[in-house]
Amino acid sequence: MIRREQLYVLDYYKKNTFMGSDGIMNYRVHRVEEEKEREEAKDGDGEPEMVSKLEGICWKGPYIFDKTKEEKQYKRFPYTEEGIQELTAWLNQKREEMEQG
Repeated sequence: MIRREQLYVLDYYKKNTFMGSDGIMNYRVHRVEEEKEREEAKDGDGEPEMVSKLEGICWKGPYIFDKTKEEKQYKRFPYTEEGIQELTAWLNQKREEMEQG
């Protein structure tokens, strides 16, 4: 089981990617930038505003990310403490699914 404390503090993800494994699952966590969804999110120049998100990626081991041909699962979460807690729960759910299936 992955615990929240294993995924470091949010500031870590400003410049780093975290990779780990739990049981048969490997995972990767990093920060990405994406456009805000609403039309009013555009600034005065008409350029879309960007927002930081945490992206979790998981796949069945034993191989590393670049060598895995099996499909990887991706999900994005808010770049907040609540988001990293949601990410932790999602990773644990995905690990259970991989172990059952």
